[in-house]
Amino acid sequence: MLKVNALMIKSVDYADNDKILTLFSLEQGVISAKIRGVKKAGAKLKFAAEPFCFAEYVLTEGSLKSVANASLTDSFYPLREDLFRYYAAGAAAELVKRFCPENVVHAPLFLKTVRLLNALAYTPVRAEGALAWYLLGGLKEIGYSLQFDCCADCGAAPARPFFDFNEGSVYCEECRKEGAAELSRDTYKLLKTLTCDELPEESFFAGLAVGRTYYLRALRLINRALLSAAGGELSSLREFIKLYDFAAV
Repeated sequence: MLKVNALMIKSVDYADNDKILTLFSLEQGVISAKIRGVKKAGAKLKFAAEPFCFAEYVLTEGSLKSVANASLTDSFYPLREDLFRYYAAGAAAELVKRFCPENVVHAPLFLKTVRLLNALAYTPVRAEGALAWYLLGGLKEIGYSLQFDCCADCGAAPARPFFDFNEGSVYCEECRKEGAAELSRDTYKLLKTLTCDELPEESFFAGLAVGRTYYLRALRLINRALLSAAGGELSSLREFIKLYDFAAV
């Protein structure tokens, strides 16, 4: 038997009443495991196949692991009551599923993911700010770090910042690459500030005094960076951006 502390990040129906789960674990990284009978009414382990379930999973060994038991740590249930927060959590799960290979440990990313889900479910933190923070840190963890500290060529603080998607870096006006996109000062400030290890609290976001337009621009830049560097966007991030943009109208 194998015990892992894991988040349930994706499930696929299998046979009549079973599912194949994708688990993101602290100890083993991403793992696939079958869970039996969870589509039946009153199934004992039904909770273990719910989105974002955080539990200690007991797995049987084999070519395809099976869930023998699970002990709930947190369901992050409030995520289901807020569409913005649900899609933000979905984007985090999708990042892991898309870019983390199975059986490769990503402990810092696991802890960052738990921290995001906890903040989205139980604190008033801005969902758009928390999501941008997570994606910037997540990209760094999987090897697609975006750099906003200073001009990547001369090291100066750019008066007019330009972002090059091929390099994943910011440049000043004098050093900018052909095709680099100019960033507004507020978008640049937001991206630079959110490239940090710890998730800021809601009071921090309020103190930034940055309007929702700039959060939208920051998320669009991250989405485009994913397309450029990693060859694909996150569908949950795309839906979050659409929803966020629509809510601003």
